[in-house]
Amino acid sequence: MEKLAAGIDMSYLETGPRDGTPVILIHGLTDNVRSWWPAMASLHKRNPKLHIMAVDLRGHGRSTMPDEVTCAPAPEACFRPADFAADIVAFMQSKGVEKAALVGHSLGSFIVQEVALTHPERVSHAILDATAASSVGNVALRDYVLKEPIEGAWKTALQAAGKAFPTDVYTLAPTDADPKVDAWLAANWVVDPTADPDFLAPYVPETASVKLGTWIGATKALLAQDNSKRLEDLAVPTLVMWGTQDSIFLAADQDAIKKALGVAAKKHGQPVFWKQYGVIPLPASGFQESDIGHNVQWAAFDTVAADIDAFIATGAPTRDLVHSAPVPDIRDLVIEPGKAVVVQLGK
Repeated sequence: MEKLAAGIDMSYLETGPRDGTPVILIHGLTDNVRSWWPAMASLHKRNPKLHIMAVDLRGHGRSTMPDEVTCAPAPEACFRPADFAADIVAFMQSKGVEKAALVGHSLGSFIVQEVALTHPERVSHAILDATAASSVGNVALRDYVLKEPIEGAWKTALQAAGKAFPTDVYTLAPTDADPKVDAWLAANWVVDPTADPDFLAPYVPETASVKLGTWIGATKALLAQDNSKRLEDLAVPTLVMWGTQDSIFLAADQDAIKKALGVAAKKHGQPVFWKQYGVIPLPASGFQESDIGHNVQWAAFDTVAADIDAFIATGAPTRDLVHSAPVPDIRDLVIEPGKAVVVQLGK
């Protein structure tokens, strides 16, 4: 546990030599270090010389919440990517890490963007897993997280119990709003048909314990984040990894981030790559069904680890294509060397 200047106690895991090349793994919304466990183990096995750290963000996992008195009336003011980014920089300072490769998934990718934009001297490589240039108006976050259940069923239940929303619910958990919330989480949130069910199972109770201040604050803050123009000034080597059945950051989002990062690559002369995981597009249902989706690092952790290692070492990801086997089990992955869709932006 590291005590940060902002008052956050940050929980983390680390492996590899302290004098090795630093890599910091940053999870997504309501996740924790578990999100990176398989990829972290694979990366360490692949390159034992790396000093790999996976952190629990503020209000997530075993890390503490920001001050209730300050944050409870408007949690989104305390869970902005800028707030998370300041924690990452403070963590690096506390650990004596001058510069690191930052790897972020989903919300974590926006945090990596923020650190790289505001403290480029701290970032050797920015690796963005399941990302976008903007999450303003994102349908999944807006309609299927914030509108319902946060400001729908959960808010209604808590107000019926006499709680002022959000002030009185900041340190409560989803279980306080819905005792059966595990069923909703298992069906709608902790879901990936290509991931190991044994890996996902503990996630449900862990996610159910994430405080509502975090759910409200981080979701609202993400819905206000637009880096479309700012990313044109990103001046560090960058890799984007995207799954074809990502139901949160869609193909159109990838067009936007490729455009912005292409401008940055031309402006600053840094290597910038975009790599596709999976081959089957998102089906009409709008849900991941048959190939790699939003949680790229859950199913394809070995290839993700290989790409992180390759990008740090050579400035480019591997060219290995990884996708689900059509039969008999989509959790069986197929790796086809040299066949991945990899685009060097700005060229």
